[in-house]
Amino acid sequence: MPDSFEELSARLEAVSTLTGNCCIWKVTENCLTDLRLHLSHARHVCPFCDAVKTVAQERCIQHDTGCIARELRVRPEPFLLRCHAGAAELLVPVREDGRVIGVVMYGPFRPEESAAGNYECAEEAFRKLPVWQPEFRNALATLVRVALHELIDLLYLRSPEILPCRIRDPRIVEALEYLRGHYMEPVRLRNVAKKVSLSESRFSHLFRLECGLDFSSCLLELRIRAARQLLAGTDLAVGEIAARCGFSNQNRFATIFRRRTGVTATEFRRNRPPLSV
Repeated sequence: MPDSFEELSARLEAVSTLTGNCCIWKVTENCLTDLRLHLSHARHVCPFCDAVKTVAQERCIQHDTGCIARELRVRPEPFLLRCHAGAAELLVPVREDGRVIGVVMYGPFRPEESAAGNYECAEEAFRKLPVWQPEFRNALATLVRVALHELIDLLYLRSPEILPCRIRDPRIVEALEYLRGHYMEPVRLRNVAKKVSLSESRFSHLFRLECGLDFSSCLLELRIRAARQLLAGTDLAVGEIAARCGFSNQNRFATIFRRRTGVTATEFRRNRPPLSV
């Protein structure tokens, strides 16, 4: 199964290369980042989005997990949606029996009528965005279906146990996506609870109810998952991987990694397939 996620990342990258714009995948109707993919294929990474996030990252999260999620529930066909920063993006929902499995996001584009975005810090990057053309819609949607749907079916529909559960409370969706974007930093429950306007106790209760595990366990799982990806896909030193994944020191990382996986980080790396050259 890990090789299949590598293949999904490779196909998303191929679509991006062929069309000259970003192509990412998010799972469930909540538009959650899947950290089993390379981050550049699971999260918006481009000069425009990077500039906007320096001043409005929370609004970016709310747009994905709120606005896009609401539209996905009622719009089964590919559609264009404008974000809070003024850019547009083509969204291609993937459904099965009425259930939203996830969404392929393609863009951003500059709407034809727009000469400027909504954030001064990103104006130069906004002007460099490709201009949206209506004829892109069907062509891009077809390309996405041909390149990705069969593999998405294999990964998420034939193996439903790896599809993240549906989160119903929008505050927990926002908190979970925040964790997925900040797991490498010192993250405290009280700070995340404050971000979503909940008391610590209420947030803790809702988080466990919605996610099936507590806040600390979820954060640790995100960190271990990212560490496994870096161990398998890079030659970075174990200490650097520990730091990149939010662990305060290498010894703590080593203890937790072995406890959660049954092997040491070195053993895990030794058993990986050879890296491509």
